[in-house]
Amino acid sequence: MASIAKRPNGGKMIQFFDASGRRRAIQIGKIPMKAATSVRVHVERLVSSRITGHALDDVTALWVSKLDKTMLDKLAKVGLIQARESAELGKMIADFIKLRTGDVKPRTVAKYKVVKKHLTDHFGTDKPLKSLNAGEAKEWRAYLISKGLAENSIRKLSGIAKTMFNYAIEKELLVKNPFNCLPSALVPTRERHFFLSPEDTEKVIKACPDDEWKLIIALARYGGLRTPSETFALKWSDINWAENRFYVTSPKTERYAGKEGRIVPIFPELRPYLDKCFFDPAEDRSEYVIAKHRIRSENLRTTFHKIIKRAGLKPWPKPFQNLRSSRETELIERFPIQTVVSWIGNSPAVALQSYLQVRESDFEQALHICCSKAPKSLETARNDEESVIADT
Repeated sequence: MASIAKRPNGGKMIQFFDASGRRRAIQIGKIPMKAATSVRVHVERLVSSRITGHALDDVTALWVSKLDKTMLDKLAKVGLIQARESAELGKMIADFIKLRTGDVKPRTVAKYKVVKKHLTDHFGTDKPLKSLNAGEAKEWRAYLISKGLAENSIRKLSGIAKTMFNYAIEKELLVKNPFNCLPSALVPTRERHFFLSPEDTEKVIKACPDDEWKLIIALARYGGLRTPSETFALKWSDINWAENRFYVTSPKTERYAGKEGRIVPIFPELRPYLDKCFFDPAEDRSEYVIAKHRIRSENLRTTFHKIIKRAGLKPWPKPFQNLRSSRETELIERFPIQTVVSWIGNSPAVALQSYLQVRESDFEQALHICCSKAPKSLETARNDEESVIADT
């Protein structure tokens, strides 16, 4: 049991015996007896947890999480808690990124660093973690909106921030995640959909500077590959020329069982561009299908925008993803959805939410079908009836 002792100067201290039977004391200053009694109760629970090895109850764990550094140091000095690591925002995120660097892809680490920059730019590197609350998390979201970021980009950043603060909870630097209040599930962005017609696709391909760039676009538009991840991972050994199909390694989904890759047909529209790069004697063929333009420092999107403009078209949103989306929209007209999503590498839910588009040609086709099957007007029916009577 712990007890409260008064000092001559009016201060108070909590006295107790630790697990080894040694008498210890914690100075708590000149505070009311009611507050001192509350501290004594929590100290008793900490002592009991240390002696028995049982988990600390939630109430005392929450109390400890809200203490200032001075009181935490006092508890650590007498062996009731472990000495706390620095609980500042910048260091916590740096530790998280260092821990994850070995088990995630470089592109994911780059996303972590983007989130770190947004968090530290807004809150500051030295922001104490325990001072963050849900209100400040919402203010951070408002800050991202003011930066002109798209809704889904903000949600992706929020999801990563949640993961970082879950790590802080695991490290016992926090009890509650202040970013759990932020939405992180992606929402459909149909206003950013764009269907690239086969005619315009050929214009874009003709405007490409070389055969490899033509193949990059053809693989996305006619093969439905993710660019650059799946396109850069494609090897010549993955192509089965005899059976007109090829294997696509999917870095984005490989962490899910059975989603490491997929088999895709060599569609007739795609075949000429593969043949050109594979069989052209002037090409110095390497292991990978895309060899010259696979340098990570090369900005594919910037170059692609220049190609689109050279073709006489206006660059559209999400340029490479909308190539995949255009292909999936075409294929769904001719094949069952389970077949199409198997080739494209997504799920029916994702396809319906984020890929499949309604085109202008769909409206035109609907009008054509409806007009051809529309019932006759009253005047037309009367004229037909008069014609029959006249014939008789």
